[in-house]
Amino acid sequence: MKVRVARWALLVLTACGSAERAEPPTSASIAVTVTPAHDEALATIYRASGTVRGRSTVVVTSRVAGYVRAVHVRPGDLVVAGQPLVDLEAKDVQAGVTRQRAELAQAVAMQAEAASAVEAARVTAELARTSRDRVAKLLAAGAVTRQEADDAEAQARGSAAQLQAAEARLRAAGSAIEVAKAALAEGTATLGYARVTAAFAGRVVARSVDPGALASPSTPLLVLEEGASPRVEAAVEESRGASIRIGDPVIVELGTSAPIEGTVSEIVPTVDVLSRAFGVKVDLPAGTGSLQPGTFARVGFRTGTRSRLVVPTTAISSLGALDRVFVVDGGVARLRMITAGEVQGPWTEVLSGVAAGEQVVGKPAGLRDGARVEVRP
Repeated sequence: MKVRVARWALLVLTACGSAERAEPPTSASIAVTVTPAHDEALATIYRASGTVRGRSTVVVTSRVAGYVRAVHVRPGDLVVAGQPLVDLEAKDVQAGVTRQRAELAQAVAMQAEAASAVEAARVTAELARTSRDRVAKLLAAGAVTRQEADDAEAQARGSAAQLQAAEARLRAAGSAIEVAKAALAEGTATLGYARVTAAFAGRVVARSVDPGALASPSTPLLVLEEGASPRVEAAVEESRGASIRIGDPVIVELGTSAPIEGTVSEIVPTVDVLSRAFGVKVDLPAGTGSLQPGTFARVGFRTGTRSRLVVPTTAISSLGALDRVFVVDGGVARLRMITAGEVQGPWTEVLSGVAAGEQVVGKPAGLRDGARVEVRP
């Protein structure tokens, strides 16, 4: 019996000691700053779907017909202005350039020959003119007959005519040289068309031919988009046309990245009859050239303002798919699950979970439900 009593007393003492150790120690208050939930005039946002595009999109074609010899790029490759893209076979054009060079050399030789003929005709004409003048003096002195004087005059006139003909041939030879040069320049330019180069720096987004294919001036070879300054093309409902102007700032959302500011740069004046929407082009800020063309985007257009209940954006923390804030109530932090609406800069709309005037902790990092807090300015 005494043993049982002793055991019971030991159990009671042990239990009392455990209970004393289980009591939580008194914790110090956590300093926090609060902002009351309040009504704020936020912009009304209309969102439209859009696509990232290059500022310029070019379908690259050939200016001459020929078989594709080599394609130097693939879809996704970045290119610079003047970079070779496609080479075509141009043996016939090359042969034509060779012939045109030979024709130019022949025209130059003919010009040299005509120049020599002009010089010879000029000497002959000068000699005939001197003889005619001498015979004229002799005729006046009665030393020669009239027939001899007429012969000298005729020879002088014939030599002058031959000089004029030689000069005409020289001018014709010069014209032939100009024609040959023009033909050679045309052939050289056509030969240059056999190498298709990039007109600007950008990205190859499509490739339509492979080596061995026959290319013609109407055959698409590649599609090239300028990638240095992309923009977003959005389809906007017809009813929203009156509220959008060129130069308006917009919000562009690209996947999971932070929204960026854009500017309306162009509004397509016609409405698509099937979708009942018109196109709006939005310029993106510098530094967004790494965006992939074709990326999905949402463009937010500000169409007005509306008063809404808001809390600081920094006050909201996420737990899975749930949004939550901490509200100070009697010096204690209370966890509230909320339904968040639109985020606009420092403020986030709250649809439910918090009432106007409640003190919301601005930065709840490290807080737990029920923790004692001290509100500081």
